[in-house]
Amino acid sequence: MAALRAGGTVNEALVLKTEATRLQAEASDQWTAYQAKGIKSAIQRASESAWLALGKQPPASFGQERQRYAREQAEIAGVAHDRERERDRKSAGADHLMHLHHRFADSVALFQVAIALGAVAALTRVRIVWYGSMAVGICGAALFLTTRL
Repeated sequence: MAALRAGGTVNEALVLKTEATRLQAEASDQWTAYQAKGIKSAIQRASESAWLALGKQPPASFGQERQRYAREQAEIAGVAHDRERERDRKSAGADHLMHLHHRFADSVALFQVAIALGAVAALTRVRIVWYGSMAVGICGAALFLTTRL
């Protein structure tokens, strides 16, 4: 059971880390779009300045476009922040599962040592080694049973 739990938790942690990486890529894409809107707004402002430098009134659409870019930037930033929060949640879940994996793996290692000591005790008929085997096995069982999912 401990070995199955160790394998299961590490697999689940890897899936969550993969999803967190995907979400990070999506957030990065959103921030790239956010920057693009900012650049478009700056270009629009520069065009408006050129009109004003010539002493002419810039088209009203310039201001409307800048407002649209600012609105779109706010929406994009919201989506990016959502992706980042989701990424952080999945990454924290994966970290917790990795902690559990290590506890399960440690209990498996203790069970294996207990089995090896038991085999040595059976071959050598040394009781103290057999008691040591039982003690290590109990420690492995305690570690397994105290690990909470």
